[in-house]
Amino acid sequence: MVDSDLKYYLSGGTTNTNQDLSLGGIISTTQVGTSLHGLFNKVTPEEAVDGGIKYRIIFVKNTHTSETAYDAVLYVSAETTSTSTTIAVAYDSAGSQTIADENTAPSNPTLTFTTPLSKAAGVALGDIAPNAIKMICFRRTVTAGATKLAPDAGQITVIVGSAT
Repeated sequence: MVDSDLKYYLSGGTTNTNQDLSLGGIISTTQVGTSLHGLFNKVTPEEAVDGGIKYRIIFVKNTHTSETAYDAVLYVSAETTSTSTTIAVAYDSAGSQTIADENTAPSNPTLTFTTPLSKAAGVALGDIAPNAIKMICFRRTVTAGATKLAPDAGQITVIVGSAT
């Protein structure tokens, strides 16, 4: 088992290929990258002026056919490069989230979003059995009056091994 056996997939049904529709429910067969633009569209000029919060729900899957990912940990390995934008993560241990749209916060169950910037501060996902999945929720916050920057290079990571 190596960290690269952990892959990220959109939610929204098996045939969903649109990151904007990754709003929970069933895992998609579409793999997604770990960069912010793999999850969220670029901030529009209107969003930069007005600010706003958007959500995405994805799955991390252990694609190894026989080995368990023990003590998996989720963290933000590279925070956004904009001082006006932040990314936060939450783990839905029930795996039951479905939200109406990208502006609606996950609420069943209520989740606590954090921005762990290291493995040591990471969110414990527990063990991920072969071919098993874990649901992860993301919140991107853009502060009103954000300045325009080049595309953001934020990054998330799920790694094998305890945070402690």
